[in-house]
Amino acid sequence: MSRNSKLLNIVRMRCPKCHQGTFFEGHPYQLTRIGLVKVSCSHCGLKYELEPGFFQGSYYVSYALAVALFVALWILKSLFLPNLNYLTTLISMVIALLVLAPLLFAFSKVIWIHLFVHYDSSTQK
Repeated sequence: MSRNSKLLNIVRMRCPKCHQGTFFEGHPYQLTRIGLVKVSCSHCGLKYELEPGFFQGSYYVSYALAVALFVALWILKSLFLPNLNYLTTLISMVIALLVLAPLLFAFSKVIWIHLFVHYDSSTQK
């Protein structure tokens, strides 16, 4: 996977334009700063909030990520623990969602901005 790969830079939570600057103020599990996006990129100066309320669209991405998580857990349960009862399965899925919620929230914002802003090689210094 190349350094300019969109998928790699989504996972690394980097600026979509230069792939250098960080996107968030802190780590997704730093609960005092959860979801705080920087105003602009420290490397290329891209203003992250492209318009007022821009990141409200990331709620759709967050929902899709949560559904994908539930489907993946259901498939894993069906393959490896087919005799597990439904209540235990439901509780384990809720716990997994609660534990991974900050990460899903962060990834939804990064994915959302990467859909609209594309890599610009001229920003490399």
